[in-house]
Amino acid sequence: MKDLNEYELHYDLDAEFSSSELVEIHVGDLNLPTGKIIAADPFFTDSQPAFARSVEPDKYPVYIYMAEIDELHHRVAYAKVKFRPETPTKYILALTEDLTAEELDELGDDEFFGFPVDSGLAALLDAETNQQLTMRMNLLQENKPESNYYDEVLAKEFEEYSGKNKFSRSLGDWNDHHPSTDSDNNVIMFSSGWGDGYYPAYWGLNDNGDTIELVIDFLINDFEEGEDDEFEDEEV
Repeated sequence: MKDLNEYELHYDLDAEFSSSELVEIHVGDLNLPTGKIIAADPFFTDSQPAFARSVEPDKYPVYIYMAEIDELHHRVAYAKVKFRPETPTKYILALTEDLTAEELDELGDDEFFGFPVDSGLAALLDAETNQQLTMRMNLLQENKPESNYYDEVLAKEFEEYSGKNKFSRSLGDWNDHHPSTDSDNNVIMFSSGWGDGYYPAYWGLNDNGDTIELVIDFLINDFEEGEDDEFEDEEV
């Protein structure tokens, strides 16, 4: 059986990711006080384990890569956290710390482990920040049971942060959210390709096995427009 720390599922991400048609946008710097990263739907981060591989605690730039659907319509094809300026020489599947060797052995050639999205949004955050986000969401729910975090907190942030960008929809396609005003911890959020789905993340490594970047693939070429395009009407 494979050991989690030795399991490497290689992926030719570079062939797809290097497209000159993608527009790179720096959407914020992610604070990672523990270096343990969670990629998840921002409304279900409490149930998504962190990745088994961690990075040096620090702040790191986050980029999204927009694909042009038509002249006035763009979608997030990839999201990336950059840890080093160099270019990776290989990509491996990012695995969460809850996976077992038995589960890894059962993974098929065309299968992957990833994270689910049910709100049309994805997020990157530190494990410590996750505690703050969960606490704030729970507090809002206790004080206003009929409300939801998107309408009460995030909608205005998204619109102000990115709604006027020419590559974003008017409601905003990305946001830098701080669940606590007493902390630098933040959650970088962005729309997830065509919307809801199950998405993989990959570590980009150099020849020495050092971590260069983390990339989320929203598989926009695997779906037709409209299949999961429910972000505007999603209740979260």
